Amino acid sequence: MELKEIQKIIEEEGGKIVLAQENGPTLIIMKLEDYRNKKETKAESKNEQISKVPRELETETLKIDDLPF
Repeated sequence: MELKEIQKIIEEEGGKIVLAQENGPTLIIMKLEDYRNKKETKAESKNEQISKVPRELETETLKIDDLPF
């Protein structure tokens, strides 16, 4: 199968092609636009998780007893 055939299938189907071996998937081929969108969504989700710090922890100061010795 040629690369142009694979590109055509991805464009028509709008999905991914997963190449698998005995151990599981070894290669996933998808549109670059879909990959970038997925990556942006993942980064936004990570930023939301970081910003969900309880208010009382934002103003609390660390003490020597808080250190893991």
